[in-house]
Amino acid sequence: MSDNTLRPSTARQPSSRLPYTVAIVIFLLLPWLPINGFYLFLAQTFFYTAIAVTGLNLLLGLSGQMSIGQAGFYALGAYGSALTSLKLGWPVPLSIVFGVLIAAIGGGLVGVFALRTRGLYLAMTTLAVGYILDIVGQRWISLTGGAMGLSGVPNLDLGFPKMSSTVFFYVTGASLIVVQVLADFINQSRLGRNLRAIRESEVFAASVGVEVSLWKAAIFAFAAALAGLGGAFFAHQSGYVGSDAFSVRLSIALLIATVVGGLGTKTGPLLGTLILLAIVEVIAGIDKYGLLIYGGILLIVLLAFPKGAAGILASLTQRLKGGRQHDTQGEPSQNTQALSDAVQKGDAAALPKQQHSRTSLSIQGISKSYSGLKAVDQVSIDVKPNTIHGLIGPNGAGKSTIINMIAGIYRADEGSIHLGDQDLSALDIADRAKLGLARTFQNLQLIEGVSVLDNVLLGIAHKNSYMQDFSTWLSGGELEGDERKEAFAILEFFGLAQFADRLPTQLPYGHRKLIELARAIAQRPKMLLLDEPIAGMNTQEAKAIAQVIIKLRDHGITIVLVEHNMEFVMSVCDTVSVLNFGKLIACGTPAEIQNNPEVIQAYLGTGAKK
Repeated sequence: MSDNTLRPSTARQPSSRLPYTVAIVIFLLLPWLPINGFYLFLAQTFFYTAIAVTGLNLLLGLSGQMSIGQAGFYALGAYGSALTSLKLGWPVPLSIVFGVLIAAIGGGLVGVFALRTRGLYLAMTTLAVGYILDIVGQRWISLTGGAMGLSGVPNLDLGFPKMSSTVFFYVTGASLIVVQVLADFINQSRLGRNLRAIRESEVFAASVGVEVSLWKAAIFAFAAALAGLGGAFFAHQSGYVGSDAFSVRLSIALLIATVVGGLGTKTGPLLGTLILLAIVEVIAGIDKYGLLIYGGILLIVLLAFPKGAAGILASLTQRLKGGRQHDTQGEPSQNTQALSDAVQKGDAAALPKQQHSRTSLSIQGISKSYSGLKAVDQVSIDVKPNTIHGLIGPNGAGKSTIINMIAGIYRADEGSIHLGDQDLSALDIADRAKLGLARTFQNLQLIEGVSVLDNVLLGIAHKNSYMQDFSTWLSGGELEGDERKEAFAILEFFGLAQFADRLPTQLPYGHRKLIELARAIAQRPKMLLLDEPIAGMNTQEAKAIAQVIIKLRDHGITIVLVEHNMEFVMSVCDTVSVLNFGKLIACGTPAEIQNNPEVIQAYLGTGAKK
């Protein structure tokens, strides 16, 4: 296939720079237009509030990490900048940097301590942090002034006191533009894919080599830094910092702006901030009902408009263009035929060149217990290079437990697992993935909000630094060009190249199974772990997947699979190990297993041998 044919699907078209240009022109001209100074004040408020909302949008919308304590980091930025400029006499720009740094450190610490929490528990943790910082602001009167606050916080004028309002407008506006550019890059680059993978499943993200703990701490720190920047600008705009401004109400307001605008979208923070400021103006006369109104708005948006204002605008734009989404469902027979056709088209020559793996997998005497019940009991298995090794057994026999111990999700209570000469015992999931262990899951693990091609890209090793990527993206160049071509070649092998720009949700189940397999192959694995690869498929779809697995073995990939479908297992496996009640009862070729009396009695049944 020629490069011209590959180009439309492999190359991500550079984003239009027109919105940035229009925004910058309006931004530069606005202070010089004959408008009321109050509107410039509102514009400044919009700028620094949108910065804080953008941070929360990246945290919640991309990585799925809930925070109801952003007001605390906002306060750290405000107090850090106000105190150093007011009491220590630091230059205001340096004080702002200090405030941002303090907020980032606070966010990073929360991210580290909250690594084992998620969802509601994480939300409660961040809420508690916000409350603690709020109480500190109220009670540490000698430092913060308590309820009386700090007054006389110097303006940000950069040496032009007569133009301080204009200077502040330009500094806050320019900061928002820089933050928006960074957020857009994160959304479109590997950074965004890694964060979305964490949102889908932390185990899934780790299985493709993402250091989940590091990424969670980093995104918490970045979101907190942006909240701190917003707080610092707030302090220098108002000239006063009081603890009342940083209550849980502020956290809820930032959360509403994030959700109303559209979680995980590029324009969501801007739209959400506009809507938030409009709400603030409307309810100014009934301030005591503020939290009730905020809660009602949040509930209505979550129920009626889950994609927020950005989603509504996208839908309207789609309708105006006369476009429609791809049909996500077809007749089962059509989907099955399409899957078979895709597999038939797959050409192993399209895969990146890979030497035949000489890496074996050695499992020696591993055991795993849950509350005294042994799920796996002294199991030893040797997987030879360039073979397909099946694990079978009744439900509860310990098959998936062994797969998860190999992958690092569970740690063996005793025994050892070696990939070649490498002992995996002390390694976490991501480290094992980097050594050449790739896997698919019994329940599909795909990032639904990005294209098929981007899902495959998640498995490909990152070749450039993120600074190089940012420079390429900023100049309008092709981002991850070589990686995208490699991902497209893998899709060609699976016969899915024509779906590269589709979302996974727009394809039938069988095709999505192939996409997950393609992502695992993109990791160039030495050992591929397949957990029930044909679960939920009909006979024809299972045969198509069988063809793919045999092609992968012939291409040089060693495979370990868990599967209940005996016809499938016996048709693809070179060796089969049989488990029963956590013990290994047999190991041999498919023919040997089918004729083993103990296996027939324990699992296959007397009618299995035909």
